[in-house]
Amino acid sequence: MRILSVLFFLVCGSSSCFSQVDSLDVEHIPVVKDANYAGGNTEDLYYYVNNNFNYNNVKKEDIPIVARKQPYFVFYVVFAVSEDGKAFEFSPKEISAENSFYKEAVRVIASTRWNVAAKDNEYKKQFLVVPIKAVISDF
Repeated sequence: MRILSVLFFLVCGSSSCFSQVDSLDVEHIPVVKDANYAGGNTEDLYYYVNNNFNYNNVKKEDIPIVARKQPYFVFYVVFAVSEDGKAFEFSPKEISAENSFYKEAVRVIASTRWNVAAKDNEYKKQFLVVPIKAVISDF
């Protein structure tokens, strides 16, 4: 009886070891590459924006009322990166589009080059958000 149960276990247990899969389905995972600053990492971008932001192009009256007694204020610039690596489709967040601080930030961001976003080595439009810290303590 013991031999019969061992033999039964070996026959039934090993049958799945030798089975073959009729078809092999490999799931395709797309290669996605995000858009980023061509001049380096995020710290390099902030350094570039800080060094190229010209405070002579901004108006003191464009400082938001809630930020006038603070040393700085933060606003955001949203934009997309085109196929040729240029920023376009700018839009402001937490500031108006007519504000001189926003216009100067757009000028600086538009002057940089960007690595484009890609999915399976094809261009993919991607929006980026860059926070701008405007130091206003010297006004």
